[in-house]
Amino acid sequence: MNSRKKISNRRRSGGSLHKTQGLLEVKVRSELANRQRNHAILMWLCKITLAVAMVSGGIYGGRELVNRMFLKNPEYNLAVVEINDDGAALTREVILSTTKLNLGQNIFSFSLSKAREALLALPQVESVELQRGLPNKITVDIVERRPVAWLAEARTADPSTSENAFLIDSKGVLFKPKRQLPEYLRLPAIYGVPVENYLAGDTVNSPEVCAALDLVQKNSDTNRFRLQSLDLSKGYCLIATDSRRAKITFGLDDIGRQMDRLGAVLDYATAQGKEIRTVNLMVEKNIPAVLIDPAAPEPDAVPAAPEPKSSTKPAPIPAAKPASKAMVAATNLKNSASNPVKKKPLPQTAKRDEPVVHRAEAVMVRPAQPVARKAEPARNFLGFKF
Repeated sequence: MNSRKKISNRRRSGGSLHKTQGLLEVKVRSELANRQRNHAILMWLCKITLAVAMVSGGIYGGRELVNRMFLKNPEYNLAVVEINDDGAALTREVILSTTKLNLGQNIFSFSLSKAREALLALPQVESVELQRGLPNKITVDIVERRPVAWLAEARTADPSTSENAFLIDSKGVLFKPKRQLPEYLRLPAIYGVPVENYLAGDTVNSPEVCAALDLVQKNSDTNRFRLQSLDLSKGYCLIATDSRRAKITFGLDDIGRQMDRLGAVLDYATAQGKEIRTVNLMVEKNIPAVLIDPAAPEPDAVPAAPEPKSSTKPAPIPAAKPASKAMVAATNLKNSASNPVKKKPLPQTAKRDEPVVHRAEAVMVRPAQPVARKAEPARNFLGFKF
């Protein structure tokens, strides 16, 4: 039994030795792995630090280089601002103050996108482009809106002097004039629109205003008559007034065909040697028109008042002394013998100057239409219709 115990003891001691060796090997391996891992992390940290230092140094050096070569170089200070403006409403001072382009500052310190947005915020500017021209030049190309009419209140006699009036372009955009130009005084006026509901920069898209702008555009292309004003108060039609105070009624649709009908009426009036007083172009056939003689006065004209008589009275003639009856009889006898008696002309009734009234002639103008002849029914020899 003692031998068995020894053998068992030996086996146990050998097993514990193997376990101890295994633990040592695992410990050595873990320490080696930790050392390798720490070394790798340290290498990565060194690389990252070196990369950050190189990038920071490059950024700092590049910034200093850019500052010395461009941003702080006096050769790149703005010296020329070239403005190419197709209109005359905006002045150079307004453009420079809006874009904040100050001479003497560095050309790269300006934001061209912000300057462009500031100019586009002006209602009278339609499009704008800005470009840098090295070393010291900036070019500004501006396209202004072209007004075609005034949009004013109904009782405004002169829209150019009214604070509530707007200029309107062919797209319906409203804007206030920065300064009055002579060409603005010849633009027609559009009445009958609630002007108080709009602000500068708004777009008017109502059917009446769109039809009025279409009429103004087509009339400027043909120049058949000189448009002076447009009344949109009725809503379903346009009443145009020309320079000769003729009233022309247009519908809201198909302005082109109505202009053709107006051309036919104008041709007829010219052939008759007369002028148009009123015409309704909403009617396609048998167009009602009133023509007058060009020499006739305006129907609402007031005759000129006679000149007032002079308020100065003639000086009174002093009365003569009364003569005796004998002297009066002798004087009458002498005058009758020397001068024969002349008959006095009968007094004529004074005629009063009165204005001549010409009555307007109503004319029904019919557009030219092809004549269609109906075929007569055939008859047989007995006279009956087939």
